[in-house]
Amino acid sequence: MISNMLDEIYHVNEKTGFLCRYIKSDTERFAPHYHNYYEIFLMLRGDAKHIVNDTEHILTPGNLLFIRDFDCHEYIRQNNETFDFINLAFKKREFESMCGYLGENFNADSLLSTEQPPVVLLTESEKSKVYFSLSELINTDDSALVKIKFKKLLLDLFTSYFINYKPSKEYIPLWLEVTYEKMKKPRNFISGTEKMYEISGKSREHLSRSMKKYYNTTPTEYISDLRLNYCANLLISSNLPVTDICYECGFDNLSWFYKIFCKKYNMPPGQYRKEHVWQRSQ
Repeated sequence: MISNMLDEIYHVNEKTGFLCRYIKSDTERFAPHYHNYYEIFLMLRGDAKHIVNDTEHILTPGNLLFIRDFDCHEYIRQNNETFDFINLAFKKREFESMCGYLGENFNADSLLSTEQPPVVLLTESEKSKVYFSLSELINTDDSALVKIKFKKLLLDLFTSYFINYKPSKEYIPLWLEVTYEKMKKPRNFISGTEKMYEISGKSREHLSRSMKKYYNTTPTEYISDLRLNYCANLLISSNLPVTDICYECGFDNLSWFYKIFCKKYNMPPGQYRKEHVWQRSQ
């Protein structure tokens, strides 16, 4: 990949040590590049193909990435759709200063030594919180105040979302990680495997192989487990009849539901409800 080096002289504010920008794909030209500073960016809207260090990932809203000075990357539209993200570029010394403040218990090496840039997927509430914090950096004119806000935010981001980051021995493709996380939403796992294939954008065979390889389960087993967890919560938190809960959670066979519920929890749904409701009342 032929790439350009972006210099902090032109892309980072010398006074504050950072520059925060809202970026829209329909007004920005992207090309392969790397830089002599660090970046954190948060995907806000739309999906994007992110090619970084010769590896392709799909970014979706809620992805928070830490880009190092050696990461060579570019962004490409998915299906010609637009995407937005908010980007925080900052001097390496700011990161080093934060690491010094956190001390030896903060393992910066785990963030700087991986082949692929650290990435996490935020919940909707986390995404909104980070977005508004980043927006404050754009909308504050007082340079002294904004520098304090930046340092606080940098500390919050790394201690909240990256402090326990541990790269896996075998990198999980981001499309699969996103699919895995999105399927945790009730509306998705209730819809079943067809929804999982749709979200992944992959064939049944590809998704099944990848789930087995990286998560040691199948799409059917994963969805079934999510449904059972949801059933268990409804048994405790609602007064719905067991039959209604079975169908509410996406199961269409009552006897099968009883069988796999008993296998997972070592008791039938009715007994599970009685025991856990009784425990809560004590």
